[in-house]
Amino acid sequence: MTVSYLSFRVPYSANRDCVIVIKPQREAYQAVCVDAATRRTIGSPSVQRDSSGARPQVSPADVIGRIGSYRLASAAVDLEADELADRSRRISSQLRSRRRL
Repeated sequence: MTVSYLSFRVPYSANRDCVIVIKPQREAYQAVCVDAATRRTIGSPSVQRDSSGARPQVSPADVIGRIGSYRLASAAVDLEADELADRSRRISSQLRSRRRL
């Protein structure tokens, strides 16, 4: 059996990209969508083989559609909130260190 992976990089929100890797499994193909910057998994829908058992003809839009707009929006909000918290901690730390000098 030939193992083949298919990979795409597509935007899933205004300023976030995801990398979609489609890899074969026993019954179907697994499409794993990972945030490009943080490497967090956003979703991993199963994609059925075509009628002859070959790799499915799937586009990034198909995978994004299977994950769902609510999940994509939720992931983007979570990631942006984490980045904002990190930025706030960094700025707070810098301000504290300046007051000590």
